[in-house]
Amino acid sequence: MLRRIVAVIDAFIAGLGKLVALLILVIIAIMIAEMISRDLFSVSMAWAGELSSWLLVAMIFLGGPWALARGNFVRVDAVFDRFGARTRALVDTLVSSILFALFCGVLIKFGGEFALKSFAMGERSATGGWGGPVWAAKGLVPVGAILLVLAWISHLYHAWQDDTPAADPEEGL
Repeated sequence: MLRRIVAVIDAFIAGLGKLVALLILVIIAIMIAEMISRDLFSVSMAWAGELSSWLLVAMIFLGGPWALARGNFVRVDAVFDRFGARTRALVDTLVSSILFALFCGVLIKFGGEFALKSFAMGERSATGGWGGPVWAAKGLVPVGAILLVLAWISHLYHAWQDDTPAADPEEGL
């Protein structure tokens, strides 16, 4: 049962990560459109910079769990890699989980409050000329943290099973 739940988490995070990775193409397209608009038509698309920034926030918070699942998350490996698989699993479970819980707890609690306040007051972008809903970008903080928690659960499961998530045929993506 646990293996099946972790497989669902792994598949969801991998799919979301690949989808979110495509946002870079959207950001590039927005920036190219802005450059063309400025250079050829002398018209600035005031919303382009801000929307690109918001999409970058989405890439970071929604792509972070994929990075964690792929083993690309930040860690000081100088000592950690010298440990055996069981010792690494024990360190991750006892030490890293505490630090990770504190980190994600802060993001969920304060990021959630931040986003809810923004939503409650109907906060709109004051820059960029498009008046986008600020709560949508702020809401990515707790959502991303919750996804990181799911990725961490999967990470611990795989660490104790001494395996890695199912092989990804598109490993290069």
